[in-house]
Amino acid sequence: MPPKVGDILDVTIDTLAYGGQGVARDRDFVVFVRRAVPGDRVRARVTRRKRSYAEAHVEELLQPSPRRVPARCAHEPGCGGCEWQTLAYDAQLDYKQRQVVESLEHIAGLTAFEVEPIRGMADPWRYRNKMEFSFGDHDGRLTLGLHRRGSWREVVEIDDCHLAPLEVNGARRALADACRHLGLPAYSQVSHQRLLRHLVVRRGAASGELLLNLFVRERFAKEEQLAALVAARQAFTSFAITVNSTPSDAAVGEGPYMVSGPPQFHEDLAGVHLRVPATAFLQTNSEMCSVLYETVLRCARPEATRSAYDLYCGIGGLAILLARQAARVYGMEMVAEATAAALENARLNGVDNVVFAAGDVRKLLVAPPTGRDEQLAQRLAKDHSWSPPQAPFDPPAVVVTDPPRAGMSRKAVERLALLGAERIVYVSCNPTTLAGNAVWLAALGYRLMRIAPVDMFPHTHHIETVSLFERS
Repeated sequence: MPPKVGDILDVTIDTLAYGGQGVARDRDFVVFVRRAVPGDRVRARVTRRKRSYAEAHVEELLQPSPRRVPARCAHEPGCGGCEWQTLAYDAQLDYKQRQVVESLEHIAGLTAFEVEPIRGMADPWRYRNKMEFSFGDHDGRLTLGLHRRGSWREVVEIDDCHLAPLEVNGARRALADACRHLGLPAYSQVSHQRLLRHLVVRRGAASGELLLNLFVRERFAKEEQLAALVAARQAFTSFAITVNSTPSDAAVGEGPYMVSGPPQFHEDLAGVHLRVPATAFLQTNSEMCSVLYETVLRCARPEATRSAYDLYCGIGGLAILLARQAARVYGMEMVAEATAAALENARLNGVDNVVFAAGDVRKLLVAPPTGRDEQLAQRLAKDHSWSPPQAPFDPPAVVVTDPPRAGMSRKAVERLALLGAERIVYVSCNPTTLAGNAVWLAALGYRLMRIAPVDMFPHTHHIETVSLFERS
C-alpha cells in the first residue's frame, strides 16, 4: 500500500528532482523528501500524498551521504534562501547538468545534441549583486531578513547571508538598527497598515557602488535622518524610497524617490559598461553573467554584413555585445524604461548600430519587418512598430532570445521562426520551459545542436542554459 500522511519511512535518497527535493522510493512509490541529498539514509515523515507520489520531510538523518557537507550559514535550514548548501558544490554542478539533459530528453524527446560541461564558480559564495530583504515583527521587535522556508509571513532575521557581499550584509544591519532607533514599524500583512515593507540592496561588482531602495507603504518625515544614520555605519552611493500602498507583498511601487545619490549604479559585463537603473532587471551574479554573455556570443557567431535580433533585451547588455560584430542589431523588450536604459547604454559604449523597440515581443514579431535594415531602423526609431512583410527582406543571421522564466508563447515561437534566421540562441533559466519551446522549434525546422549550462545560482536548484538551434 502507498504511504499515508503521517507515516514514518526509512528511505535512501537516490537523486534530486528539479526544484531541489531528494527523490526516494518506498516499495516503488516515489517520495520527494525536503532537506535530503543523494546518498542520505533518512527517517522521513509523509506530509502529503498524491496518486503517484508523496512528499515528506526529514525527521532524522540516519546515515549522511558522502556528498553531504556542513552548512556554512548559521540560518540553515530555517531560511528559504539556499536549499543546496549541504550538498558539495561539485555534486551541485553534476546534478544541475543532469537535470538539464533529462528535461530535454524526457519532455522534448531530444537526444542528438552536444552538451558542454557546466560552467561553475571558483568561489561560489558572496556572488549576489542584488538582495531583497523583508521586514517583520517578532514579539514587538523589528526584524529584517529573508522569508522562512515555505512561509510568506514569517521572516528569519539574517546576521550574515553568505550569498551576499559583506557590504550588502552591512547595509541590512545598519538600516535595521537605524529603523529601530527611529521607532519605524514593520508593515502588517494582517491590517495592511504601518510603514516598512522591503529593502532591496544592489551592488555593482565592478564599480563597488551600493544602491539601497527602501519600500514603504507611504512617504515619511524621517527619510533623510534615516539615510544619514545608515551612512554613518555603511557607506553607499544611493538611497531611494519606493512606495507600495497596495496589499501586494512584492518589492514594487511608485518611485524610486531619491533621498541621496543617483537612481542607478554601474556594472561591467563581458567588456560592456552598463548603467543600471534602480528597478531594472540584471542577472544577480555579475561574474557568471559575463560567462553567460561570452557563451551567447560564441554560439551566436554574429556576421559583420548581416543583422541580428535580441529578444527580451532588457537594458541592452547582450545587444551591445552583438552589435560590435553584427551589421545591425534590433533589440525588443516589454518594459519601456528598460529600452530607454538600453539606448543610453548603447551610447555609453559608443555603439550606434543597434535599435531598441518597446512592447510585447509576440506582437512586435507579428511579421518580418519591411524593407532593408536602414528602413526598419527609421521605423523603429519613429514609432516602435512593425509593418506587414514586403520584399525585399533580409533575414537575420542570428536571433538571441532570453525570455522570462515561463518561456515563450507558441505564437511568439512561430513568429520568431518566420524571421528565417540561420541560428537561434535561446537563453533560459528554466529547463522545463526550454524543453517545451524546443519541441515547437523542432517542429518549425530548428534543430537543437548544443546546450551550455552556466551555474548562475550556486547553492540553489536554479540553472541557466544557453542553447544553439540551427535551421535545418
